This record gives sequence, C-alpha cells and structure tokens, in this order.
Amino acid sequence: MASAPPLETAGLMGFPQPPCYEEAMSNPYPQYPQGPVPSPTIFAKPEQPLYPMQTYTSPPSNPVVSVQTVCVQQGVMYRDRPVQLVCPVCSQTVVTQMKYSAGTMTWLACAGLFIFGCAYGCCLIPFCVNDLQDVTHQCPNCNSVLGVYKRL
Repeated sequence: MASAPPLETAGLMGFPQPPCYEEAMSNPYPQYPQGPVPSPTIFAKPEQPLYPMQTYTSPPSNPVVSVQTVCVQQGVMYRDRPVQLVCPVCSQTVVTQMKYSAGTMTWLACAGLFIFGCAYGCCLIPFCVNDLQDVTHQCPNCNSVLGVYKRL
C-alpha cells in the first residue's frame, strides 16, 4: 500500500484542515484591517486653556467711611412705671413723665363702692388712688404724648 501524504493537522490530530486555514488565522477578523494601532492622542481630549489668574488689589489705604447711627426701638410697653426711650419728636433720650387721669377702672371702683354703701363721699376715693387711674406718658423736653397705659 502506498502511503498517503500526511494531512495538515494544525493542532488537531487526525482531522483534515481546510487549505485556507493559515490565511484565515493570519487575519481572524477580515472586516477590521490589521495594521499599526492608532496612537492614543487621537482619542485624547483636546487640551483646555488655563483659566486666567485673577489678581487681588488691596483697598485704598485711607478709605472714607461714613457712619450713620440708626436707633431702633422695640415695641415699648407703657405701664405704671416711667420708661426710658428716645423721643420720636425731639430725638432725645428721655425718661417719660407720667400724668394720671380717671379711666374705666376708676369709674368701676367708684360705682362698686357706691353700691356697697359708701355713698357719702367714700366712693370718690378711687379718684385719689394712682393705682386705679390710667397713665399718660409724656416727653419732659417737648411735652408730646408718647403713650397711654389704660387699666381696663
């Protein structure tokens, strides 16, 4: 018997390989041409310009500063005691002057005393007691009325 020429096995013993196997292995992906790999600079981001440096300039050595004083008062509670405040009329810091006048509480106390038998002048005692009268706060400089405290 004549011996047949040996089959090209290319790694697999006993199995014949197609004749174009070596060509196929030299370029396994024919749709992508083989060649030198493109350099990474093609895909790199373009260099961005640096941001301009901001320079700091110091303020002038002798700045002119104008100061305006604003005096804000919270809601003043007028009671039966003097109050220290800035008068809105004359703009002076003052302690209020108090004037007493008959109000609703004075008249109710007078009527109560009259009903309970103090009809011979004793019912007029509430008009002499400052703790039963309304208080008017005035500025001692300009005599303007700043507030009133009513008992009832």
